[in-house]
Amino acid sequence: MEYESTQPVNLPVTDFLELEFYLMDTRPGVKPDAFLAEMLKRWLRAENERLALRKSGPALRGFQWKNLFLPDGTNLRTRHGNTVEFAKVCGDRIISDDGIALTPSQFANRHMKGRNAWRFVWLRFPGKEQWVRAGDCRLPVDEQRSGRP
Repeated sequence: MEYESTQPVNLPVTDFLELEFYLMDTRPGVKPDAFLAEMLKRWLRAENERLALRKSGPALRGFQWKNLFLPDGTNLRTRHGNTVEFAKVCGDRIISDDGIALTPSQFANRHMKGRNAWRFVWLRFPGKEQWVRAGDCRLPVDEQRSGRP
């Protein structure tokens, strides 16, 4: 076994004893110093991953609609007879032109009931010029079940 230099860390005695008794009950043979060293390594690894994600840009805001993510700024459109209505994803909500927060289903069914939002809502994603029917953006059923694209 190789020598590894260590540095003492001061903990309140009550916290150390609580940890030591917990380890005796749940993980016999595991010493508090080895346990704390492993926990510290895991925490540092998770923190470094989190910081790396933060450096790659701000978190993407938007609305998660089943397996379809609508990024902030996505426009929604639906038609009721001769009336066309619009809404927009603002932050993590869908807001209609009259300022009401809605789900896609509520947006599609504001004036008619029983409409499937996947069929009656059209989307225009940020930076795109074309409108696409929401249902055309969904994964096929077999890919939804398998969880892979």
